[in-house]
Parts: sequence; structure tokens; C-alpha cells
Amino acid sequence: MVNDIRIIRGRYVRPDTDTALRLAGYQPGPAWDKAGDICRTLIPDVRRSVQAKAALSFAVAKDGNKRLYVITTLGAVVSQRNEQYFQAGRDVEALLFGALADSCLFAFEKQLLPQIRQICLEKGVGIERRHEAGVDIPLAVQDEAVLAVAGERTLGVTVSKNHVMSPGKSLCLIFDLTPDTHQFHMEHDCRTCSQQDCSMRSLPPQQPADTRGRVMVCPAGMTILNYIQQQGVSLAVHCGGKGICGACRVRVCKGRVPDTPEDRAFFSADDIRLGWRLACCAVPAEEAEIMVPAYTENPLAAVGEEGFSAAIEHTVSPDHTYGIAIDIGTTTLAAALVDMTTAKLVHTVTAANSQRVYGADVVSRMAAAGRGCGPGLQHAVQQDLVCAMGSILERYQGIHPGRVAISANTTMQHLLMGYSCEGLGEWPFHPVSLGGRTLVWDDVFTERLDDMAPGCSVQLLPGISTYVGADIVAGLWHCHIDQSAGLSLFIDMGTNGEMALGDRRHILVTSTSAGPALEGGHLSCGIGSVAGAICSVSLSDGQIHIETIGHGAPVGLCGTGVIEGMAALLENGYVDATGKLRDPYFAAGFAFAHRPDGKAIGFNQEDIRDIQMAKGAIRAGMETLLHEWGAVYADVQHVYLAGGFGYYLDPQKAAVIGLLPHELAGRTIAVGNTSLAGAADVLTEDRAWNGMKAIASSAREIILGNMPEFQELYIRHMEFSGIYR
Repeated sequence: MVNDIRIIRGRYVRPDTDTALRLAGYQPGPAWDKAGDICRTLIPDVRRSVQAKAALSFAVAKDGNKRLYVITTLGAVVSQRNEQYFQAGRDVEALLFGALADSCLFAFEKQLLPQIRQICLEKGVGIERRHEAGVDIPLAVQDEAVLAVAGERTLGVTVSKNHVMSPGKSLCLIFDLTPDTHQFHMEHDCRTCSQQDCSMRSLPPQQPADTRGRVMVCPAGMTILNYIQQQGVSLAVHCGGKGICGACRVRVCKGRVPDTPEDRAFFSADDIRLGWRLACCAVPAEEAEIMVPAYTENPLAAVGEEGFSAAIEHTVSPDHTYGIAIDIGTTTLAAALVDMTTAKLVHTVTAANSQRVYGADVVSRMAAAGRGCGPGLQHAVQQDLVCAMGSILERYQGIHPGRVAISANTTMQHLLMGYSCEGLGEWPFHPVSLGGRTLVWDDVFTERLDDMAPGCSVQLLPGISTYVGADIVAGLWHCHIDQSAGLSLFIDMGTNGEMALGDRRHILVTSTSAGPALEGGHLSCGIGSVAGAICSVSLSDGQIHIETIGHGAPVGLCGTGVIEGMAALLENGYVDATGKLRDPYFAAGFAFAHRPDGKAIGFNQEDIRDIQMAKGAIRAGMETLLHEWGAVYADVQHVYLAGGFGYYLDPQKAAVIGLLPHELAGRTIAVGNTSLAGAADVLTEDRAWNGMKAIASSAREIILGNMPEFQELYIRHMEFSGIYR
């Protein structure tokens, strides 16, 4: 008996070249590279042809089991286009076109899974098991599935007498249901799959095939994560130790470590029985021997996922000279191989700053350094950077960079160098150094990299003050604000809310303590920009629509999700001008989605207050600079939003919550990671080093705490009154 049928259309389903090449049977090498070039010429045709759509239905199967049937398809056009390539005798292109379409089918599936989970939660059911038609269950089940979703009517999908679906680029997903809403075993599990020769075969992270790693003995009563960090091991902790990202996986080999609700959300019962735990939540009841798998230590991600501008990879030449540009952000760090001969970024990697576990913002890390954690903080960031640079040099063997340029805020620079942070925390602020120095490798790093050129120089970019560091100077240079005839506003909406207002005559700078709320920090469901983070939220006719990074199951709200979620609540009247959630959400909060363990992801009243304080501080800082300059919004020609968060920020949504004024939303430009770009400029432009020093020495800092108008503006912009239209 069919209960109901739901239709879901695919959004932004894109082919992936690497996945397609694996599906087509290619291995890395010359043939892979050549086929990759062909794929890139086919991608526009694939994207035009794909019409992703899915239908799902809850039904009772012939065997009496309650099941969820899902049929996905890319539509008839993509199959017809594939056949045209074959008929034209373009067999290689036909093969690769089909593989690219298959990669879209996989991408669409990843997009669907969190939506399926949300629908199941609405129905009050979980998913006990996933079946694969023709693998662990007869292929004939596809007949049931197509019938259950009325496939011909809803999707144009039919099934033959031989149980084969048409169009060919269609897929059948079958799930056994359970009343336990904490169970969501939705992903394909290669451990139970009989297709040993599958080109996509891999083992899921819940129980990795390679269980080699560091083994250490953790004392009772201390979280395993804290103990691991004290041993100088940098572990991936994207959520800052909240237990919501699932990255810090360790295995208990000996001793008793009770499992937690967080463990049960990310591991199967078998995995927990085998000793898998989340390090940030696990506390041994007795001395325990634990193993830290190598794959959990400081993973690196391609730059394109972070929104930086150097997503394209270039080839290298032994005749060129190379350097490495580095940006040390409070949340994320990036390293880029720079071809100094052609002034191009060759390849960039990013990683979470492992110092995050000592605190989400620079103030908490200063405090941690004051408590004696300075060596641990220094070791963490140095290990991150050496790992990032080593990853690049391993990829481009034979390259020996002779220069490294490092951009960072003043606190990050102090922690990198092992300087005392005592003078950074209290007025009148006495930093040990503001950078602007050229050193050699051994003066900065305690670990050697064999592929770095002998005598490699390290340039620490110059900063302006304790709270306006080299990362801002790099951005001002890269955006040419010191050379602009018109007035420009530069904003880095990170934890500190640094900003500058200026032109070629002079520049005013300031920093406002916005806190990490706008990047997801300190919020009840906040998380960094990791897979599963909700990055987009909208409300339409009472229906909530979300998107997550990587289209995975939602695990929390990242910065753009925070902004768009807040804007959606305001536009739909769920929050009043004072920031109060209307009943019945005031007590329980407003949920946009649910995690796999059923926990709500959204805002409570305290979260909204944190957002109000953060946006109020940034908006007040902006207007204080304008007041000091003697300008109004109409005088500002350009607004530059810097950083990974700013890259994806929708200025119109920011205007809805009052983070930006409506007058400037249309003049706002996202410029990406200008800190990294400025570091690259030092390596490729002769004028950049002295130009940045000139900006650092001539810019005038406005101390907001000394400005009476700032406090008035801050209080005014805490509210949402008059912001949304």
C-alpha cells in the first residue's frame, strides 16, 4: 500500500571529472590526463543535458517489510545525447560523457540523502538498512520501486520485462525502515557489497581498512582529545570539540571508555563494539590504550571548497622559480605554491587551524598561551603549516621553493613564533613584533622540509597593531585601496571584524570584537565550513529549504547558513525587531533541520542574541569609521568583503539582518582570501613588500572603545528594527 509520493528536483548537480575517470576505468598517468582534458570539453554538454529529478514513496513491500522506495533519474535527454556520440563514432567521448553523467547521478544521490533523512524524521521513522538492487536483493525489486513512485507519470521512468530501468541514467534506492529515529544507515556500505572490482570501492570512515596509526595510553578522567593534543598530535576537530562533525575518530584498543550519544550518532553498533569513539567526547573510565588513525590527523582540502581564488591547478617548470604563500587564519590556514616567474598560483591546500581546540577566537588563545599552552599552540600551527607545505611539495616533486611569505593577524604571528602574548591582551597593548621582517627557515620552523631550498627565506608580512594585523595590510594592498581615487570600505568579517576605510590619500583602520558567532562559533549548532554544514537557508510558504556543503547530511550551521537562517526568520516574522523569537519557538528554539541522531539544528534565543551582538559591533564599527572620516554611505564607491566567509556571503541577506546597510549591498564585492593573495603578491611583485610597509606605517587606527559614538551605534544596531522590508 502506497502512502504518498514526494518529488524532488536536483539543484546544481554538477559532473566531476575525477569521479568520471575512475568510473571509466582510468588510472593516474598520461592516459588519465588526456582523458581529463576530453572530459573538460564535454562538461558543458553534460550540464545542459542533465535534468535531475527523484520520486520517493513509503510503502509496504511484498514481503511485508515497511520500505522507502526512491527512484532518481537524470532524464531522457542525457541518455539520448550519449547515444548520439556513439552513433557518430566518437566512442571515447561517448564513454566519458556517460561516465560524467554517472558522476552527476552520484552527486544527486548525495544531495538527496539529507532531504530523505528529513522526510523520514517527519514520518517518525529511521532507516535500518540500505539495499542494492541486483546485489543483495533481486533486481526485480526495481519493478516494485517504479510502481510505488508511479515512475512513468512522475519521472518518465519505466522498467522492462528484464527489470531494467529506462532512461539508462536512473537509479533505484531501497531502504528498510525502523521506528528508531536515531538510525539512519543511508550510505552505500562497501564492506557488505559483493562487487569487489568496483572502481568506486572504498571503505567508509566508520571502520577504516587501514587501522594503523599512533598508539598512546590515555589516563582516566581526561577527554582523549585533550590528552592527544598535550602529546603534540594535531587531530581534525572541525567543530571545535562539540561532537557534531565526527572528524576526531579514534579507536580504543584496551581499557573501558563509555560510549556517548555523539558516538552513537556517527558509529554503528558494531563500530562502537570495536572501540571507535569521538575523541572530543570520550573520557576513559580507567587508563586506556587508544589508537589515532593516520587519516584523522590534519586533513587537507582542495582550495576550491573554501572559496579562495586559486582553485585552478597549473603545471610547473624546472626553469621557473617558486615560493610558498601562507595565510594563517584563526579558523583556517592556507598554503599556495606560487610560480614567481609567471606570477601564478600553481596549487593551494587549506586545513583547519588545529589551534581551534584551545579557543575559537584570538582572545581565548591569548588566554591559553598565558596558562602555559603557548608551546602547544606553536607546535599545532607549525605542524599544520609543515604538513600543508609538505603536501604541496610531494605533489610537485623536484620543486625547491626559495621563499616563503606569511600573512597572519598579530596574535597568530606571535603564536607561530613562540612570542609571549602577554602584551596583546590589555591596554595599551605591546606586541613583541608587528612583522615586516625577513628571516631564514630555521629561525621560524623547528622542523625541516627537505624540498625547501637551502637558506630559504621567510618573510613575515607587516601589521598595523595588535588587532589590525598583516592579513588586513595584505588585503588593502591586494585591493589597491592605497591607490584608489574613490573611497573604499574593506571588511574582514572574521572573529575580530577588522575593517578599513580609505583611498590614496590616507586609510583609517579599526577592529571590533564581533566574536565568532557570524562564522558559526559559540552558537549551539555552529560549526566551521565542513562537509554537512548548512550553508544556505530559505523559508517559503512555511517550508524550510536548506543546502549543505558537499550535499551531505546536516551537522550544523556555518557562517553563511547563520546569516541566511537569521534573514529567513526575520523576513517571515518568526523574530521581532528586538530579536525575540515568537511563540512557541521562544522556549524551544527554531529548527531548520535535524542531525542524523535526531538533534535539532537551528537557533535558540541565546544564539540570536549572539548574532545581534556580532552584527551590531560590525555595523557600528563601519559607521564609526565613516563618522571619523566625515563621510556617509553614498560616498563609498566599493565595499570589499574579504575571507572565505565573505566570499560566499550574500550581501542582500546581510542587509536583511542589518550587517550591511541596504545602500551598500549593491556595491559590495566578495574578494576571497586577500590575505593569501597579498602574501603571493610579495613573492611576485617587486613593489609589494615596501608598499605594504608603507600602508602599515601610515594607516591610522581608530580605537572604538575610545569613541562615544561607537557605543551608541552598537546599541542601536543590536536591534533589527527597520532592517527588513
